[in-house]
Amino acid sequence: MASFVNAFKWACSAESWAEANRRAEIRIKTEYKRDIRLDDKQRIEKIAIGYIGEFAFKEWCRQNEIEIEYLGEEIGNTPDHGDFSGCNNQVIDVKTQEVFYIPQDDWRCEVTQEQIPRPADIYVFSKMHTTNNGKRTLYIVGWMTKIEFMQNAQFHAKGTILKNRPVHYPKWDVTIAQLQELSSLVPVLKEV
Repeated sequence: MASFVNAFKWACSAESWAEANRRAEIRIKTEYKRDIRLDDKQRIEKIAIGYIGEFAFKEWCRQNEIEIEYLGEEIGNTPDHGDFSGCNNQVIDVKTQEVFYIPQDDWRCEVTQEQIPRPADIYVFSKMHTTNNGKRTLYIVGWMTKIEFMQNAQFHAKGTILKNRPVHYPKWDVTIAQLQELSSLVPVLKEV
């Protein structure tokens, strides 16, 4: 089982954040339209956070000599059909959430109900920790196959109160502790 202490840590540079925002400004027409609570600036930030997760995962793969193919649109407004493809054509979807505290093992990693039908064989979960001074650090906390995720995840309906906060979208989630350690993904993505 995964633990935050074994997470892959990646410092988000100002250049990476600027590039993520540049890409997000182009994709805003299709992403986060459903969230009427957010203005354009907030939607751009949500999309940019997703790009940061992808940048960090790509770096983790490079460091582990894993060949992956980027499936997402670097620049564009097409639907999300997974982020990466592995050596056996596994579709890998990187799920990233912004947090304002150092993650803990009992924290939840989620996939919204709307995203469940999208192509994915493997979910990789990450948390982007943002400090008060704007420093951003991305932690890839673990992974799980989509099949395992659906077998182990809890469903939360919209309006459910979770840790004193309402759930805004129907979602499925597991804790960081329920995930597989990131290191165990290396042989999965290298096997042929």
